[in-house]
Amino acid sequence: MAHESAYRVVVRRDPEDARFWLADVEGLDGAHTYARSLGALDRYVREVIVLAADLPDEAEDGLTLEWDYHTGDPGLDEEAAQLRRQRETVEAESRRIAEQTAELARRMVAEGRYSVRDAAALLAVSPARVGQVASRRALRRQPRPGRADR
Repeated sequence: MAHESAYRVVVRRDPEDARFWLADVEGLDGAHTYARSLGALDRYVREVIVLAADLPDEAEDGLTLEWDYHTGDPGLDEEAAQLRRQRETVEAESRRIAEQTAELARRMVAEGRYSVRDAAALLAVSPARVGQVASRRALRRQPRPGRADR
């Protein structure tokens, strides 16, 4: 179950002990935590949001978090943020291409009567990938046009 709104999380190094990262969730009173690694901090932030916002435990994994990192080096912070945004764009485009490829592979095998191997070559993907996305019904051997049943 995903929670509808995104939570903005401001992260900075602990000024007293640089081994730790501190996180504050904006707009949510009492929602702050710390950890030694950013991976652990993600888990702890999700836990603290669920507690502070009185959400069900199962909402934790579905939370949308917007991270605002302050490492102490503003140039690094901006460059890293820009790369994260670019990576999100590329990943969204990759998902879109994968969906379109899967749909065309299904149509090619089911309607166009291309073999899995030919569809794979035409789409520049592996035959295994075409096999994964084509329906079982489409993969059943269908009689080829112009051939008499034997």
